[in-house]
Amino acid sequence: MKSEPETYYPVFLQLKDQPCVVIGGGKIAEGKVESLLESQARVTLISPDLTDRLGEHVRAGRVTYIQRAYRPGDLRGAFLAICATNQPEINRQVWEEANANRQLVNVVDDTPHCNFIAPSIARQGDLTIAISTAGKAPALAVRLREQFQQQVGAHHARFLSLAGKLRQPLAERIPDFETRKQLWYQIVDSDVLTHIEAGREETALQIISDIVGFHFQPADV
Repeated sequence: MKSEPETYYPVFLQLKDQPCVVIGGGKIAEGKVESLLESQARVTLISPDLTDRLGEHVRAGRVTYIQRAYRPGDLRGAFLAICATNQPEINRQVWEEANANRQLVNVVDDTPHCNFIAPSIARQGDLTIAISTAGKAPALAVRLREQFQQQVGAHHARFLSLAGKLRQPLAERIPDFETRKQLWYQIVDSDVLTHIEAGREETALQIISDIVGFHFQPADV
């Protein structure tokens, strides 16, 4: 009987101050640790040896380092675990422990031993674009991410900064969700982004004010 293909539920996790464990000390682990640190997670790193870059993080006190190979029980209390070794037995043990604990776990390049997969990420300020191929062709996700990175810029990040300041006053003045939603679409579909990109922020703010029906002037402008 043919098995059903894996279907993933896309989600963005809030990892600030969450305990996360990374098993492995190579280049792949390095990238995973740095992504977790960007998310302000509390990272414990377990490996007999480290890359120079990971060593810098340890010396700077950004991560907790346990200098040895993984042992069963090392995931106790973790919210999330990433295993980045080339040792199948360790990969299997990490998966089994995390699965038994109902923890989020990703064994790099071993999709059957993952209950979440990491997408390819493009960031610009608060704008995050995540692309996944369900683990089938990560290289395609990378190439698509590179294309998106050419299309997004600092003006998108600035727009999101302004949008964050608009949300509360807009909600206070217009309590109806459907009405607010339509106004947001009008703002996004207007020339606001074009004006911000061209450095004409006052013009952009005037357009927003005209759309929402009140004077919008954030304090940092």
